[in-house]
Amino acid sequence: MPLREAFGSTRSPGVPLILSEVVAELADAASAQQIAGFGFALGQRLAARLRLDQVTDLNDLEMHLNRLWSDLGLGECRLHAEEAALVVEHDPGLMRPDVLSPTARPFLLEILRGACDACFRALGSAPGVQTSAVWHERTIELRHGL
Repeated sequence: MPLREAFGSTRSPGVPLILSEVVAELADAASAQQIAGFGFALGQRLAARLRLDQVTDLNDLEMHLNRLWSDLGLGECRLHAEEAALVVEHDPGLMRPDVLSPTARPFLLEILRGACDACFRALGSAPGVQTSAVWHERTIELRHGL
């Protein structure tokens, strides 16, 4: 059945569907830790495509990240600073739950973590600062701080 018929008039599942299938394929040959590492590295490669030399503040970074996420159909994020961390709240948006498989959720989390970590490091973050990520219902929270 063609994708258009399978998904009706909604937006094509695009990248989320591909992510689910990549994870399913990788799971046959790699451990969960290896798959997560691959997701993190993929996120870093995606971040390298951003024009970070044009970023002057968190609003600029948010705009560049959101352009990337929009192009990929992976939702949008909001950035803000707290006392001890930069916080990214990522909403996967209209991504249908049946398109992104439960096994692909950690992979998406690592893609986002890798991309944000690479951006913060490219913008001058200290080497010892870590980026963490966790799902909260329908939102992914990333924290870059101590």
